Amino acid sequence: MKTYTTMDAIGDIFVIYGIVIVVSMLVAVVIRGIVWALSRSPAQEAPKAPAKPAPALQPAVVEGVPQEHLAVITATIAAMLGAHRIVHIETPGRGYSWTAEARTVHHTSHTPHKP
Repeated sequence: MKTYTTMDAIGDIFVIYGIVIVVSMLVAVVIRGIVWALSRSPAQEAPKAPAKPAPALQPAVVEGVPQEHLAVITATIAAMLGAHRIVHIETPGRGYSWTAEARTVHHTSHTPHKP
């Protein structure tokens, strides 16, 4: 009967480590292939027709948001996505009190209760 020595254990560790490296490289190659295949989808290869310019609309008056900000937002959306229409803009200060209260209640629910 042969005894299992420290050198045998170290050899087994290197074999397992090598297997893990090979498997992780194969997974990386499969993921890379999936990403490549999805990036070559036919929908992206077809040339896109230029978007028709949206008709000129009168700018909406939004309370608390300067007209310069609305113009910058509209120009950014048009540059990134094409012709779109902004449906709703509101000030960011609205509605944060109830979320802060909900977070407080949630965090305090984890405290231990006295018997």
